[in-house]
Amino acid sequence: MVVPPRLQPGDTVGVVAPSGPFEPERLRPALDYLTGRGYRVREGRSLYERERYLAGSDSERASDLNGMFVDPQVRAIFVARGGYGSARVLDLLNYEGIRRNPKPLVGFSDTTALQLGIYVHTGLVTYSGVTLCADVTEEGMHAVTEETLWGALVEGRFPPVVGLQALGRGVAEGRLIGGCLSMVASLVGTPYLPDPAGALLFLEDVNEVPYRIDRMLNQLRMTGVFEQAAGVVFGQFEGCEPEREEEGTTAAVLEALAGTIACPVFCDLPYGHGPGRRVLPVGMQARVDEGGMMVIEDVAI
Repeated sequence: MVVPPRLQPGDTVGVVAPSGPFEPERLRPALDYLTGRGYRVREGRSLYERERYLAGSDSERASDLNGMFVDPQVRAIFVARGGYGSARVLDLLNYEGIRRNPKPLVGFSDTTALQLGIYVHTGLVTYSGVTLCADVTEEGMHAVTEETLWGALVEGRFPPVVGLQALGRGVAEGRLIGGCLSMVASLVGTPYLPDPAGALLFLEDVNEVPYRIDRMLNQLRMTGVFEQAAGVVFGQFEGCEPEREEEGTTAAVLEALAGTIACPVFCDLPYGHGPGRRVLPVGMQARVDEGGMMVIEDVAI
């Protein structure tokens, strides 16, 4: 595991778009926000490109990310938006360059594939919970998201999470691995999904009906992910209502899964596509029980 250096006042931060495209005006509040906090901003060369549902070609998006990592002046990297596409660049990344130049990578949603792949091949801890277009508006950021983002980047601090619900009993401890469920499931069978053995899986998703949530969880179950994991923590499943009432709820899907796997299962983690999201360190050690979840790794550097 490699914990990236903390941000310092006046540092340069890079902004890249490894997934979907967007209109430039959607990013403007975030760029103003970053400069307002005293950081210099360096935009990726293909930041505003568009190729179908992608922010430029795979080679362009990978080149931007590779360039930001090896640029000694750039001290952290922010992802502009999610959507789809980060998994397409995984086999184009310069992992040796990333390993030699560890720095914070902040993203969310589709960035899950990128963050998990980077962790597998470099051991670099990344921060899941923010994309600039979605999370920074003219009014700023949600207070919880803002506090946990800068607590992680500047102070190496991760406040305990309280209010979790235990679906059964137990205590779990392991490396935090996860993010968007659909992206985690898509990495099964590839060289970019971290070893689930002893991991503490955190999962959320958006706009997926319950049977699709069930299908993805069942895929993880059949491939042995839950059998090997130390525990599972479910976040928010926004917009995941059934098409018809008789199909049941996503909550029922999660409860049913908890009854079929041996490891402890928890829910109500404030992490997902809803407001007030916590920023979580992918790859750090954490402990969860009925009282809540706490990052227990010593991150002082």
